[in-house]
Amino acid sequence: MFDLDGTLVPGDAFGSFLLSRWRRSPLRLLGALVLSPLVLLDSRAELLVVATATVGTTDAALQRRWREHALRHARDGAVPEAVDRLAVHRAAGDRVVVATACAEPLARLVLLALGLGDVDLVATAYEHRRWRTPRASAIRGEAKVEALRRAGIDLPVDDAYSDSLRDLPLLLAARTPHLVRPRRRDLPR
Repeated sequence: MFDLDGTLVPGDAFGSFLLSRWRRSPLRLLGALVLSPLVLLDSRAELLVVATATVGTTDAALQRRWREHALRHARDGAVPEAVDRLAVHRAAGDRVVVATACAEPLARLVLLALGLGDVDLVATAYEHRRWRTPRASAIRGEAKVEALRRAGIDLPVDDAYSDSLRDLPLLLAARTPHLVRPRRRDLPR
């Protein structure tokens, strides 16, 4: 089991996609800034903030932008230690699954850009709606473990790789947890 963001690739693929959209449009950025405080009151408001980056975008245009972003994000470099470990597992015949909070369409494109298009993926289901708030339910923390169970993956897994404290439930659901480039302050936890 591998996390995507910060583990196989540096940074957050979906977050950097949103930032790139906001940087290109002052109006989108303004909308995101105005709505951001609502997230503190209600986590569902996160989708309103996400919508500011994609509202009015056709499905075809969004797919094109995701493809371009995935290529850039993968080109910025994979995390060699994690990609090498993934290759070792594949060579040993292990089933490799990437589990990520990233939107599934973008996560799939990042994996394709890394040459890992045949790896199993469990990601946040994401439905773009041009003029409305997208439908999505992020799989973070315990929700990621539940998403793996729903996908028919037996737990505990042999190995889990992640860089994030949010993935503590995933790491605890592994016989051997692996931290990838952890921050020093996160090590005690």
